[in-house]
Amino acid sequence: MDAIQLGPLLLKKSILVLLFSLLLAYLYMAIIFRKQSETLRIMEQHLMSAAIWWILVFKFSILLFRPSIIWTNPFGIIFFTGGTKGIYLASIVALFLFYWKAYRSGLHIRQLTTKVIVSAAIVLASYYGMMYFI
Repeated sequence: MDAIQLGPLLLKKSILVLLFSLLLAYLYMAIIFRKQSETLRIMEQHLMSAAIWWILVFKFSILLFRPSIIWTNPFGIIFFTGGTKGIYLASIVALFLFYWKAYRSGLHIRQLTTKVIVSAAIVLASYYGMMYFI
């Protein structure tokens, strides 16, 4: 496991690369929508809301997939996550929430979808590219 230790904080290399990849995707969106500051602000709000929901669903999806943890190890809810199934469930919920909020705020869904697909491609390409070369 490649990690960087800063005092008591241990940061995995993959998390740092993922954060940098997300920053690149955000810069792409900021450049694309630099003349439409209101659209960028609305998208930032919706993306942050979706990210918070993603974290919550991922963290507490263990209650859905292993409900016996409540009785056998109640403090396990704090330490355990939903695993791969939780990632999939959280991604579906966050994507649905993002598009639902975008639709309600009046953003053009087709244009938004093209930007989201390109942003996802930037994140994936930069993440796997950097993980391969680092």
